[in-house]
Amino acid sequence: MAVDERQELVACVRAMYDAFNARDVGAALKYVHPDIELRPAGTAAVTGRAVYAGHEGIREYFADVAQVWPEGLEVRPVDFRAVAGSVVAFGTVHGDDGSGPMQDDVVWVWRLRDGLVTSGQVFSTRGAAMKAARHGGR
Repeated sequence: MAVDERQELVACVRAMYDAFNARDVGAALKYVHPDIELRPAGTAAVTGRAVYAGHEGIREYFADVAQVWPEGLEVRPVDFRAVAGSVVAFGTVHGDDGSGPMQDDVVWVWRLRDGLVTSGQVFSTRGAAMKAARHGGR
């Protein structure tokens, strides 16, 4: 994978994070494929919804985030690795569900195709995330 291609993949994922943190679903949809599958572990643990599919699913995810995290949820990626059509992002999540603030270290794996994010998933360990990125599996 060429350096420029890696930079483009990372730039797409960074822009998606910025849109999420701004709660701008319209901007986020510019960076995600219509067939996206998102698996956000933290919000899913509360809602019971493991997968958000398609653009409608992303809209529903934004709505669920507002309900589950009424005091706010912010993602803070600090390091990115482009690996075989994926971007692995390392960082933290800061949120407050109304019972007090929480912070967790997280690793996200984003798969991309044709310049758009096709899937996203949270992993608890760096090794599991990198393996999934390299092999396209979960």
